[in-house]
This record gives sequence, structure tokens and C-alpha cells, in this order.
Amino acid sequence: MRIIATIPHPQLKISIFLYNEKYIIELEAGQYKQTFKISADSVEGLEGVKKLITDELLANCLDRFSGMHADFKKSFDQTKQNT
Repeated sequence: MRIIATIPHPQLKISIFLYNEKYIIELEAGQYKQTFKISADSVEGLEGVKKLITDELLANCLDRFSGMHADFKKSFDQTKQNT
């Protein structure tokens, strides 16, 4: 897997990879990660992949990261109480 692009963002690390004829969009926020895989023949190259990364997608991903953190924190806190 090789990284072919990074996209600057103030809150996320956004990386685009190419692997096995798939583009992989990886979004990272702290210790959490979200990944989207797209068949290389379903988009028009790297620019086609970049067009998929809309403001709406990023806002929804940020909301999902908040939910992921809340879920993990709740699980972590419950585990700590049971020990």
C-alpha cells in the first residue's frame, strides 16, 4: 500500500492510498480512524477521489468521531469501575 496524497485539514489527518486497484481514503482524529475503500475504476483517478471528500462528508465523519469517542470512553469507564 502506498500513500499517493495527503489533504490538509485543521482537525483531521486525511491520507489517500492506492492498494490492489482500490483507493483508500483514511481519516484520522487522535486515536480513532475511519476508512473508505473505492474501486479504482469507479472514479476518475486521484482527482475523482478528492472530489468525494466533501465538506458534508468531513462534517459527518467528525460527528462519527465524537460518537466513537463517547462509546469508547463509556466502555473504558465501565471497565475501570468493574476492576
